[in-house]
Amino acid sequence: MSDQVWPAQIAVETMQAHGVRAMFGLTGGHIQALQDFAYRGGIDVHQVRHEQAGAHAADGFARTTRTPGVCFGTAGPGMTNMVTGIYMAHLAQSPMVCLLGGHKLRESGRGSLQEADAEKVLGSVTKWTARCTTPEQTGFYLTKAFRDAMTPPYGPVAIEFPLDTFNFEPGSRAAQVGHSAAVAPALVRPRVAPESARMDEIADLLAAAERPLLVAGDKVHWDRSGPLLAALAERAALPVSLRRMARGAIDESHPLVVPAAVRKPLIRDADLVILLGLDVGYFESFGTWRTGARFVQVSSDPGEFALHLPTSVEVQADTTSALEGLLERLGDGPPAARPDWTGRLTAARAAWRAGLDEEAGQRSAERPIHPRTLAGELSGGLLRDVPVVLDSFTGSSFLSEHLALNAGAQMLDSGYSAAVGHGVGMGIGAAVGTGGPVFVMMGDGGIGIGGGDIETSARYGLPVVYMVYNDGGFCAGLENYCYGKDFSLLGPKARGGFNFTPDIRYDRMYETVGAHVEHVTEPDQIRGAVERSFESGRTAVIDVQASRDVAHPLYDSAYAKEMFWHLPREEMQEPARAQHVDHHYPKFH
Repeated sequence: MSDQVWPAQIAVETMQAHGVRAMFGLTGGHIQALQDFAYRGGIDVHQVRHEQAGAHAADGFARTTRTPGVCFGTAGPGMTNMVTGIYMAHLAQSPMVCLLGGHKLRESGRGSLQEADAEKVLGSVTKWTARCTTPEQTGFYLTKAFRDAMTPPYGPVAIEFPLDTFNFEPGSRAAQVGHSAAVAPALVRPRVAPESARMDEIADLLAAAERPLLVAGDKVHWDRSGPLLAALAERAALPVSLRRMARGAIDESHPLVVPAAVRKPLIRDADLVILLGLDVGYFESFGTWRTGARFVQVSSDPGEFALHLPTSVEVQADTTSALEGLLERLGDGPPAARPDWTGRLTAARAAWRAGLDEEAGQRSAERPIHPRTLAGELSGGLLRDVPVVLDSFTGSSFLSEHLALNAGAQMLDSGYSAAVGHGVGMGIGAAVGTGGPVFVMMGDGGIGIGGGDIETSARYGLPVVYMVYNDGGFCAGLENYCYGKDFSLLGPKARGGFNFTPDIRYDRMYETVGAHVEHVTEPDQIRGAVERSFESGRTAVIDVQASRDVAHPLYDSAYAKEMFWHLPREEMQEPARAQHVDHHYPKFH
């Protein structure tokens, strides 16, 4: 091994020492050296059509493998194009290492090509962003990046490499500072052991509770603690609500798993609620639950503790250690029995499922296809064991209700960012990460943002099935819910409002890039289209002609109230007027 090496070689060798086998990005002169050495070193480099897709792919890879995803982009616009993907990963606490080209230092402030300050641009959406101005620190920064990305709370980090320092001349390996190739990297998630006395308190509370409930969050996924959680649920007759990335940690057909739709009354009537690795944010209504329960909060990140909840015990611990501690304290005696409480859950699950099936049946005659009908056809085992990426405002909301997930990392979405367009890239990363098929529920809005990279998926022969909920517009149902026919409330320049060009055929569009394609207009065509797409082993696009006259459940909620208050009451359609002007406005004022 030569002592004289280019800094990019050190970077690639350090990545490989940390187990990197794939990376995602778009070529550019300022990042060329690192990209070229990655190819030559045997890393599976995926060239995307837009850097945003590269960042989303790295996120999808990270979530499915529980290891850092790596993305790259050139200076200036390459870096700025990555911001949305990095931002999404930041909010999801998804570990990523983002490698950025940088303009030449000696040209700073002089009108340099693609000049931009990554530290300022990415400062609020990464754990840290740094400019490596000394080639001798290349190994140090890469090692630190992988360690910090995998230190709770997880998240993306970014390193910018100025072209004139990073690729000016080779240097000596011995000159590397703060880094040693002989030191084995440690990327195993750190264990945070709980205080024994606190675990004793939790075990006592659980034993005394008549109506306990556990709500599991993302950290159950990252800690791989699903089997322990299932064991605790069965041992303690403990209903479990699986949230966000924790979905699938226990097979959701298990009778003790609480579907989201029936959780609210259970929280209300519980006498003990254990929050395990849960971020109590927007998706948890910020913890504004109406309940008299006492709370227990367990997380490796004390910053996640909800300070306003009446909490009996707080424990800083990873979910694996906490579950092991509880199981140890429960011992080997007979399992607990809470027949009234678990029986109530059983009845609620049955009623909820029957309601979904009934509505799906009632909607089956509607054309274009109603999302409830579509979701009903996709449930029932068709997507079992397959990662599902949600990227459709309307279609995803119905599908997420119907699916009974059975594995960790099986449902991926945009999380708190609530963006669309991520599904194409995230599907690519998930397919590379798992090596198997991936299903992506797209909307035609997301296709417009990220659809160019379906060609990337097809070019690399990835088995990603993109189903397009093709309703011809953004925010299905708003026309009838609020704005009136042709969005007349917006005036003569509405020009169709949020609707797109009608009758676009996305199957035909992507057939030209080599994708397997299907076109669906009837419910009885759905299952066959999905089966054939998976069997093709190729990238596939299924165009589903779907209804845009469906009001998203969000519209009626209090979270949407500020969307409508500014509009003239007399010109609004009745649903929005009654719900938001006549009901919510006086309620909140």
